[in-house]
Amino acid sequence: MAAPKISERLREFTQPTGEEELLAVDYPRPRLRISPWQACAVAVILVVGLVAWLGINARSDESSGMPEPAAISGESGAAPSAEPSEIIVSVIGEVAEPGLQTLEPGARVADALDAAQPLPGADTIALNHAQRLSDGQQLHILPSGAAPPPAPGEPAPAGGNGISTGGVSLNNATAEELTELKGVGEVTAQAIVAYREEHGGFQDIEELLEVSGIGPAKLAQLKDQVQL
Repeated sequence: MAAPKISERLREFTQPTGEEELLAVDYPRPRLRISPWQACAVAVILVVGLVAWLGINARSDESSGMPEPAAISGESGAAPSAEPSEIIVSVIGEVAEPGLQTLEPGARVADALDAAQPLPGADTIALNHAQRLSDGQQLHILPSGAAPPPAPGEPAPAGGNGISTGGVSLNNATAEELTELKGVGEVTAQAIVAYREEHGGFQDIEELLEVSGIGPAKLAQLKDQVQL
């Protein structure tokens, strides 16, 4: 038998073979199938769980006892100044223990006299034994027979009792009361108060020379108007 021609063999290869059958492939089935409604249910559960977790954390913060910022700022304010535990007064003149006496707050003239022990010749009748004392105050105890204190409105004599009436007390008068002195304005009155607070009170009227704005001429003018 004669061999087929090459052209005939090529024609056989180029001719259509018809519809080819697909290969029968057996794909594996998915292990887990989630339907749309199942996916929505899972999402809702996650959202509810997140909201519940946030609520529990918020309640735990409130119950932890941490103060609010406003409470912290309110408690950090300056504490009120404490009352001094003692006061110091000066007692001079006819006493057995002249000098500084340390007393309890609210002490009165009688307490200072008990501490200083007036001498037999001291004149304490003119003093108000019930008068309250303030820190830095001075008591000048006069001997019996000394000139009585001046009437209210009259200048106090030099060396007069430190708490007698008459004359403006350098150790107790307010700045407003000091402005009532002749030749003393608001600035000088404030300077007197500042000096008194800085040095614990005046021990001598001559100390006015240490106050800003007061010279020898003004001191001579004030001597008859003031007392310790």
